[in-house]
This record gives sequence, structure tokens and C-alpha cells, in this order.
Amino acid sequence: MMDRINELPYAWVFLFFWCGGMARSNMFYWIGRGVAAGTARSRWAAMLDHPLYATAQAWTARWGVLAIPMSFLTVGLQSFIQLSAGVARMPLRHYIPATAVGAVAWATIYTTVGMAVLGAWFSSPTGRVASVAILAAFATSVVLQHRRLKQSRLIRAGARAAGEHSPSGSEAPWAPSEHMRS
Repeated sequence: MMDRINELPYAWVFLFFWCGGMARSNMFYWIGRGVAAGTARSRWAAMLDHPLYATAQAWTARWGVLAIPMSFLTVGLQSFIQLSAGVARMPLRHYIPATAVGAVAWATIYTTVGMAVLGAWFSSPTGRVASVAILAAFATSVVLQHRRLKQSRLIRAGARAAGEHSPSGSEAPWAPSEHMRS
């Protein structure tokens, strides 16, 4: 497939990557919107109505838009930023232009040097070994994080069974502390 893409004129390759960037970012944005909609019908619905959440949502909608185009210059963080924009319900009038600008940056990078660098990386023996090592490190990290999460859940379940409560006295982990309520 890459051979066919490389045979196209620059403008078509750029358009291909721009459309890919737009599709991917919007997919994660709408997944985030779905997560937010599902949360609204769950036991966490009160969190979405909390004044602090409303303030954070308004702040993200106003200032957080700059994070969208910058996310296209990151590796590994882009999808999470798009997802958070959806969860925060960033207005489309802010999100779409920001993601279009970011997709232009992403398409420019991939159309010019990005694919050449990736091709060289994966075609060299060192690149293959490094790729396997990176994947192994990632898999190890996922397994360790899963074990830590499982262990912390067991500790919390044991504390609840023993009758202990959270330090703030509130059962809701997102509830503001006493000094923040006034």
C-alpha cells in the first residue's frame, strides 16, 4: 500500500494523511462524547452536575482548544487529548478548526519526512530489534499496571469490609474536601 501512496503526487499524499488525521481525531472525540453520555446515566451523574466540574469544563472549552493542534505533534498522547476533548464536550465550533489545523501539521510531517523515517526504522535490523524491545517494554508496563490496579482494589475492598472510610469522610472520591465547599 505504501508503494501506491508514494507514487501519488504530493498534494494527494498530503490529502490522504490529512483525511487520516481528521478521521482518527474525530473518532476519539466522539468516543469521548459517548463516554460522557454514558456517564450521565450512571451513578457518577452527580459528578457531571457538580459546580467544580462545570468550571473545569468551561475552562477546557475556552483554553483547552490549544491542546488539540499541539497534540498532533506528540506520540502516544494525541488520542488521549482528543478523547478528553470529547469527554469535556468541547464545542464543535472550537474543536473542528483546531483539529483541522493539527491535521495539517500531522499531514505535513508524514508527507515530507515521517514515512521515510518510519520506512528506514523498520527496514534496518537495529530498528526491528528496537521495535521488539519497545513492544516488550510496553507489554511489561501494561502487566505491571494491571497488577498494581488489582492490588489497590483488593486493599480498598479490605478497608471497606473493615468499616474504614476515605480520609475526607466522603464516599465519593471526586467530592471536594470540606475547605473547598465554602
